[in-house]
Amino acid sequence: MKNNIRNKLVTEKLKQHAMNEKKSLAVGLVLSLIRTGMEILGPLVIGFILNNYIKINIERKDFISILKLLGVYLIAYLLSGLFSNLAIISFEKAANKIAFSIQKEVYQHVTKLPISYFDTLPSGSIVSRITNDTNKLKTMFQLVLSDITTSAIMVVSLYLMILITNFAVGIMLLILLPLVYIIFRDLRYKTAKYTTLTRNYIGDINSSINENIQNIEIIKSFVKEDYIKDEFDKTNKKIFDTNLEITKVRSYGGYRAIDIVSYLGTVIVLLYFGVGKITSAYAVTIGSMYIVIDYVTKIFNNINTIVTRFGEVEQSYASASHIFNLLELKQVKEQQGRIKNIIGDVRFESVYFAYGEEDVLKDISFEVKSGETIAFVGSTGSGKSTIINLILSFYSPRLGNIYIDDKNIKDINENSLREEMSVVLQDAFIFETDIKDNIVLGDARFTDEDVKKALIDVGGEELVKRGINQKVFEKGNNLSQGEKQLISFARSYIRNPKILILDEATSNIDTETEKAIQKGIQKLKEDRTTFIIAHRLSTIRDVDKIIVLHKGRIIEKGNHKSLMIEDGFYKNMYDEQMRNQ
Repeated sequence: MKNNIRNKLVTEKLKQHAMNEKKSLAVGLVLSLIRTGMEILGPLVIGFILNNYIKINIERKDFISILKLLGVYLIAYLLSGLFSNLAIISFEKAANKIAFSIQKEVYQHVTKLPISYFDTLPSGSIVSRITNDTNKLKTMFQLVLSDITTSAIMVVSLYLMILITNFAVGIMLLILLPLVYIIFRDLRYKTAKYTTLTRNYIGDINSSINENIQNIEIIKSFVKEDYIKDEFDKTNKKIFDTNLEITKVRSYGGYRAIDIVSYLGTVIVLLYFGVGKITSAYAVTIGSMYIVIDYVTKIFNNINTIVTRFGEVEQSYASASHIFNLLELKQVKEQQGRIKNIIGDVRFESVYFAYGEEDVLKDISFEVKSGETIAFVGSTGSGKSTIINLILSFYSPRLGNIYIDDKNIKDINENSLREEMSVVLQDAFIFETDIKDNIVLGDARFTDEDVKKALIDVGGEELVKRGINQKVFEKGNNLSQGEKQLISFARSYIRNPKILILDEATSNIDTETEKAIQKGIQKLKEDRTTFIIAHRLSTIRDVDKIIVLHKGRIIEKGNHKSLMIEDGFYKNMYDEQMRNQ
């Protein structure tokens, strides 16, 4: 019941998208009807020749008439091919436009989903939905619009012609209808079963490939290539097996079974005309028999196309369902409130937050004034990064409020808010482009000189000397960790944010490199409110405020000097790090 409801919803959505291309579809439909007319005309011409001109003593005038009629047949045949091609082009055009609009809608929708969605779904699955699923959906429209629609028109039109030219044969052929239905139903059921399995396995293998490529260093370091290969082979074997079952089903349903029914149809026609000839109970002509046999053959050829194509449609239908499931996920509600030229005051009031059932932040309250620097320290899982995620409005508090310049951020448009902020993350993400594009990120406001100045100001003189148009490899593999972080600093600095967030920005680089880029860090912090998640406590001795977190609660507040005098959790952490160094 639930699947039927779901299928109806998917069908309705597909219809809505199809209606956006109704002009191309209407043109394709008209061209298909003309093509069908030509297909009907051809056998009628040959049947007329057989009945009226094929005889023992053919006269010259009969021969000339035959040539003229064969000319008509040739023209009908050529026009049939022409209009068939034009119809396919029209349907293909509509299918591509529909797929394009759906793919565009899916991508735009994904970019507006809450961050929590990406926490639970592997990136490989997201990529698969945007690319593979939409491509399969395009294939479905191509099959439905081009092959199934034109074949259905042919079947209906040819059967009506059989009823017109030989009503008795048309009625007798209805005997075969239950067989066609049984084959169609069985094929569709089995195809749906195996294609669903295949689709799930492909999603698994895409996620696995994406994960393995991202972590190839770990796999090689622990010599786990064979283990990963075995896991891949297991899933790949499942895909092979289910695809083999689909092939068997299509072979039986789409070819052998329909061929047998077509054979039975031909037998019915021959028996009818044979009985008529022997008994003289009704008029029988060779031309009429040719017409009916030709029409019956074409009918079952087109039924064959419909049945086999419907099996392929089932594959695409599963992808369509996947896409529309994605489109039903609720987007982040876009607030209308805008914030510009902020001062940079930030205040947390009794904030509670949970990713699941258990709170990871509990009664968090603090205030930082414009231009101040505040650092968060604590053990792993204490809630440091979560506070940053809340400031950036990636998540919303379960309880409590967050204010920027006395404005509650839940009432502020996320893009408007983030335009006033900039982030330097622990892992400097570098795009596969040049250094300049990695800094400006497509923003046309910034010139080459702006980029060079930003790099120089944050300590990246060497990168400027090498050239800002230097190509960067995937993941920045031709740059050192320090160079990648300098690009991140310049990316933030060039935008002149009012609020700066440094999320353990130096934890992945060595001490010597960290000293070299301290100029960049200090330049970044000038005249702006700065939030620092600190790993090395030696780097935050001069900040205005330090907040110590433990299991989601604030246990200590102060600056470095006052917390050292307090002789508590912070001092123990600091002393331990100094001993280790």
